[in-house]
Amino acid sequence: MNLATDAMLVSLRVHAWSGRRHDRKASEHVAVHHDADVTAGRYNKTLLPKDAFSAIAAVMSDARAAHYQNTLPWDDQGARLLPVDNHDRYTAEIDGLVERVVRERVRFIEDYPANTKRARLKLGKLYHPEEYPSTEALHGKFSIDYAIVPVPRAEHFMAKLAASDTDRVKRAIEAQAARKLRDAHKDLYRRLGEAVGHVARRLDDGSDGKALVFRDSMIEKLRDLVAVVPRLNVFGDTELSALCREIDDRIARVDPNALRPSRREFDPQARRRVKHDADALGARFAGYFPEAA
Repeated sequence: MNLATDAMLVSLRVHAWSGRRHDRKASEHVAVHHDADVTAGRYNKTLLPKDAFSAIAAVMSDARAAHYQNTLPWDDQGARLLPVDNHDRYTAEIDGLVERVVRERVRFIEDYPANTKRARLKLGKLYHPEEYPSTEALHGKFSIDYAIVPVPRAEHFMAKLAASDTDRVKRAIEAQAARKLRDAHKDLYRRLGEAVGHVARRLDDGSDGKALVFRDSMIEKLRDLVAVVPRLNVFGDTELSALCREIDDRIARVDPNALRPSRREFDPQARRRVKHDADALGARFAGYFPEAA
């Protein structure tokens, strides 16, 4: 693959007010009451009821999940590799989540006075109004954005180097990029292998002989993966493409209710078949992990 034309780097920035605050006086009071050193612990209080954050926190969580699902690992600074083939899907999903966080922020601010009153009752003497941001300040405390930049090439770093160093540095940069690509490639196998393995394990019977809980999300995750992995497969790996098709045909298309003995749609034959196929595919993934690059 050509990193300059086939991919880019994307960084996601999620800003969210936690609504938590260290109460120094309360910490000191607890320490004195228990005859302990003041550095022995910290009292961190929640300024608002937990449910006040649930909706907006869900958007932030969905944004992180979408970012990781639609990209590949790249560096330790937060940038991830975004293949050109998945650019439109990535931006559509994240832009939709940006709009969602704006809507949820409006609701959060509308509910803020009522939730502050609830917090005052809950916190009692620990409530201090000066610790609460103004409604105007809250507009800047919840946001999602992202930045997309080209993947740097070795040539970008050559201009200021001495001629004797250019070849050595270029080889080092190219070797590092190759290693990152191998790791990104292995990550696709890891994602698929973990999802298939999870299905296989949940189709085992428990120690009491009863079927384990099997959730729709397990099949939904596989469906999402077999849709996104081909767009992330910038390596042209035909084996990976074939595995995606097999997972789609043999597992992802099944109705989850057909796998649950407690449901009217339960199909024992389908459960046995999916369990067999998931075990077989899981065994194949176990062989791929050491060398999937």
